[in-house]
Amino acid sequence: MRTRARAPLIAIALLVFPASGVAQSVVAGTAKNAIGQLVAVRTDGVETRLSGRGAMRVFEGDVLRIDGRGQALIETEEGILVGLNGHTVVQIFTRWEKEQGLTRILRVQQGEVWARSNDARRAVEIETSVGVLAARAAEVNVKVVSADEALATVISGAGEFSTPLGTCKIRAGTTSLGHRSKACTPATATDVQPLVGWSHTLLP
Repeated sequence: MRTRARAPLIAIALLVFPASGVAQSVVAGTAKNAIGQLVAVRTDGVETRLSGRGAMRVFEGDVLRIDGRGQALIETEEGILVGLNGHTVVQIFTRWEKEQGLTRILRVQQGEVWARSNDARRAVEIETSVGVLAARAAEVNVKVVSADEALATVISGAGEFSTPLGTCKIRAGTTSLGHRSKACTPATATDVQPLVGWSHTLLP
């Protein structure tokens, strides 16, 4: 009788405290191309690597790393394309809100991240310690310049670059600089071809 009584308790415990393997098994996307080597570090510390074209699964909470001057392309489950430039470290998440729906979050620790979303229903946010670039149906790029500065650029479409001291609207072909202790700079015209050059070479 005691054994039977424990069974429902065990089932409830598994629902409340899921195994770590289950928690980290939510697929965030697929890494499809790496020039050099892309390293994905799981939440349990396990590492997987991709060199060249392939199909490496990326999971929620993974830390993605480009060692050296390589580059990589990831396609998220909702169809957002994400490019990582050399010496980049980024963690991948999602946030769901009733009114806004799903938002793909790319938390950049260092380096440069490019993203393209063709669906206005799917938002992408590129976070840095300085500010956050948010966009829908746009092609955007964020580069961490230093521990105190980040450069947000919109290649096509439009986006908003938010820092603790304000928000700057950025349209296609313009860029804004964010600083930890200052408001973001008004958007100014910039040459986006260097960004297109490195990111588009990763596309199929």
